Amino acid sequence: MSAQVKPRRGWSVPGAAAVLLGACAGPLLAAAAAEPEVTETARRISLWSTIQQGGIIGYVIILLSLVAVALVVEHFLSIRRQTLVPEDLVARLEQQLAAREYHPAQEACAADGSFLAQVVGAGLNQVGAMFGFFDMQNAMQEVSERQISKLYRKLEYLSFIAATAPMLGLLGTVTGMIRSFNKIAQTEGTAKPSQLAGGISEALVTTCLGLIVAIPVMFFVAFFRNRIDSFVAEAESVVEKLMGRFRRES
Repeated sequence: MSAQVKPRRGWSVPGAAAVLLGACAGPLLAAAAAEPEVTETARRISLWSTIQQGGIIGYVIILLSLVAVALVVEHFLSIRRQTLVPEDLVARLEQQLAAREYHPAQEACAADGSFLAQVVGAGLNQVGAMFGFFDMQNAMQEVSERQISKLYRKLEYLSFIAATAPMLGLLGTVTGMIRSFNKIAQTEGTAKPSQLAGGISEALVTTCLGLIVAIPVMFFVAFFRNRIDSFVAEAESVVEKLMGRFRRES
C-alpha cells in the first residue's frame, strides 16, 4: 500500500512575497507623502529667519557691522594721498619757498589743512625765530606727532568693533545655552529637540555673526595702519625736501 502524500499547510512563496511587499510599501508611501511637508519646511528657513534666531544680541552685532561699514568708507576718503600729501600743494610750496615767499606759503598751508600743510605751516611760523632751524624743527615735530596720533585715534573705533563683536557672539552663545538648559530643567530631562532648537540656534547664530563682523574689521584696521605709515613716511620725505633749505641757510 503506497503512502499517501498530504499537501503541506503554511505560507506559500507568492503569499509571503505579497505580505512582505505590503509591509514595506506602507512606510514608503508614508515617507513619500510626508516628503513635500519636509521640503516646504526647509524652504521656509531663509537667511533672514536665521538672523532672527540670534535675538537682540544678533541685532546689536548687525548694528555694529553697519557702523563699521560707515567708518571704513570714511577712512578710505580721509586716509589717502590727496588729503595727506596733496601734490598740488607740494608744487606750490616748492615754487614759493624757492622764491622766498614765506608769507604766501604760510597762507597756502593754513588754507589747505592737510597733514603736510599742518607740518610745513608750523615750521614756517618759526621763520626768523631765535634759534633758527632748531625752533622750526621742534615745531614741525610736535605738530607731526599730534597729527599722527589723531590719525591713529581714528582707527580706535574700528579696533573696538573688532574686539567687541566676538565678545557679543560669545555672550549670545552663553545666553542661548542657558535657555536650552533651562528648558531641560523645566521638562525634567524630557525636552524634545524642537524645544531646545531656539537656544542652540541663538548660540550658534550670534557666534557666527560676531566672527563675520570681526574678521573683516580686523583686516581693515591693519590695512589703514599700514596706509597711515606709508603716507606719513612720504610726507616726512617731502617736508625734509621742502624745509631742508633752512637747515643749509642756518
